[in-house]
Amino acid sequence: MFGSPMFLWALLAAGIPLMLHMFQRRRTVNTPFPTIRFLKAAQKRSSSRVRFENFLLWLLRTALLAALALAFAQPVLRNVAGADSFLGRSRRDVAIVLDGSYSMNYELDRGKVWSLCKDAAVQIVQALHPGDRVCVYLATDTAVPVIEKPTTEYATVVSAIQSLSCAHVSSKLGETVAAALRTLGAVKEKTEKEVFVLTDGQALSWEDFRASSKKGDEDAGEAIPREARDKVAFFALLAGAASPENAFPSFVKVSPPLMLQGQSARVAVRIGRTGAPKPVTVTLKVDGQEQGSRSVTAEPGTETSVEFVLNNLEAGIHVASVSTPKDALAEDDVFQFLLRVNHRLPVLVVGRHEATRYLRAALAPGAADDSIRQVTPDALDAVELRDFQAVFFCDALPLSGQTVLRIETYVQNGGVAVFFPGETCDPSAYAVFNILPAQPGEVASVATADAARFLRRLPRKEGQKVDFTLPLPPGTMPTVALKRILRIAGEPAEEAATLVTAGEGMPFLLGRAAGRGRCFLFTVGATREWSTFPLTAFFVPVVHQLIRQGSGASVQPAHVTLGTSMAANEAIPNYREEDTVTMPSGAPLQVKESGGRNLILSELPEPGIYLRTKAGGTDEPVLAVNTDRSESKLDPASQDDVAEWTGFKKCVVATDAEELARLVEERRNGRSFTELVLWLALLLSLAEWGFANAALRSRKGATENLAVSVTGKVTGG
Repeated sequence: MFGSPMFLWALLAAGIPLMLHMFQRRRTVNTPFPTIRFLKAAQKRSSSRVRFENFLLWLLRTALLAALALAFAQPVLRNVAGADSFLGRSRRDVAIVLDGSYSMNYELDRGKVWSLCKDAAVQIVQALHPGDRVCVYLATDTAVPVIEKPTTEYATVVSAIQSLSCAHVSSKLGETVAAALRTLGAVKEKTEKEVFVLTDGQALSWEDFRASSKKGDEDAGEAIPREARDKVAFFALLAGAASPENAFPSFVKVSPPLMLQGQSARVAVRIGRTGAPKPVTVTLKVDGQEQGSRSVTAEPGTETSVEFVLNNLEAGIHVASVSTPKDALAEDDVFQFLLRVNHRLPVLVVGRHEATRYLRAALAPGAADDSIRQVTPDALDAVELRDFQAVFFCDALPLSGQTVLRIETYVQNGGVAVFFPGETCDPSAYAVFNILPAQPGEVASVATADAARFLRRLPRKEGQKVDFTLPLPPGTMPTVALKRILRIAGEPAEEAATLVTAGEGMPFLLGRAAGRGRCFLFTVGATREWSTFPLTAFFVPVVHQLIRQGSGASVQPAHVTLGTSMAANEAIPNYREEDTVTMPSGAPLQVKESGGRNLILSELPEPGIYLRTKAGGTDEPVLAVNTDRSESKLDPASQDDVAEWTGFKKCVVATDAEELARLVEERRNGRSFTELVLWLALLLSLAEWGFANAALRSRKGATENLAVSVTGKVTGG
């Protein structure tokens, strides 16, 4: 192939030396001499040598002119077949894929990787030739078309690239490359097709390619045909650090999930690390005030745990954060979460006033408490169960089938349901529940002689999921006087256990794990008509520990991951339609309505603290959103890894933009031989000059080739 094939017409000049040699007029020198016999012989020998010298000169001069013509035509050697004539450049359709994940914000000494890749993308566009077309895709957690159809409007493409910004997400390069190849495949003209992937070199971004290489041509659910891998030229720029270093808090767990005022809380933090082992200082802040710091040695490829203890937190919602020292990737140095501290745990008591009197006094002793709510069974349908940590049913059965389903769903989602029998509750009313630890049989009276019973907590059995861990003072054994008791029919259900007995073999409290929640059944009522249990000092700690047994249907998460979709009333305490939720940027969050008038927070778009404003109220933090920290693992991929994972036959991988431009130039335009041909022309010209001068100096006339012998005879020289 030739860069300027028009100069090939100059090869016609190679015929000039031949023409000059053919039409050159010979000079004939007439020398009068009496004997010409010897002159003819000398002339014959001289003419043969001259013709050979002229032939060599003609070859040298022809080769010199041909070399000059070829040099001006810019000869190149291409390793791909052109779509047009071998004499010129072929048209190309180019797809540029930019990695848009937040790891691209890694700071190098020459700037952020993201800026370097955008500059490289602009250079690729500017290096295109007239007629070449280009499209642009952004690889995030989905393929985002920036310039979807190949175009020759290069200024528009450059402007679109420069306006891009990377997102707080991971990237799927395989899925995006598949989308770009489908776009190039839709072009019917016969052109050369090229794909450029500009990324930081993080191995995670190539995960779907890696999975594809193990099982064939399937690529993250998108097929990349083998034909495309064989025919499309694939260029990759790994612009990130060769050995990146990054430390980050990857996860935070708060225990207990429901906290009370004055209660201690434990904050367990996991620290991730990329690079060599290094001491990392982890700092915990609550409401902007530092609460403590720990120094740990973070190991690469694993997560190191560190724990903080918080004491005497006031009731309310506190914004907390865990941070590591600032490094080259600042986006993941801080992990935010919320601490929700209750004055008391929100509890619902269902039953008539006289049946719940002792229970309400135990939950809120001495005064009314707005965290404790009491409703009658017929009013239960109007109550949102998710607003409560536990629901107590005191002589509250029977209930409608729809209400029973709501209660079971509430428990499955993490709530606590506690059942006390009562005067008006028929044991058969329990049969409609599928979450009970056991099915009641009948109510039996207890003789006065057998009324006094010792309460005994049974030890935990291996594999038992539900537990009761209330400690008893040393040397004490709670006693109750029984009047009647609800007998249990048969054995406890699956995942259920008897936790407390009243005498040998008589169940007093049974529990069962149901989903994330717990269900408990007492065999005595919550009034004095059944036993003296409500009057004992044992009653208050028992009911309070039962409240804490579940994971909490009313417990909103301390933090969620960016892009999560969830029901508004599960994410935000007591959410109402008139409430306004504001994102960290200050823009309002769109709350979507799904079937059944469920309100959904769809794909939370920004990391940070979200605020809720109630009608006529003030702002309060309701959500802490963090990026998915898997993207913070910056383990790099090598050039050989990328070539192997992608599976493209024509694959070129570079580690900086200048190297990529050189390799692209070689592959696209071929390796130039212009300089080599010019050196050849110089050597030919020197050879021609030297040979021509040597020939002139050594060339003699016919008379100069004669000699006279000692006898006086004339002979040829």
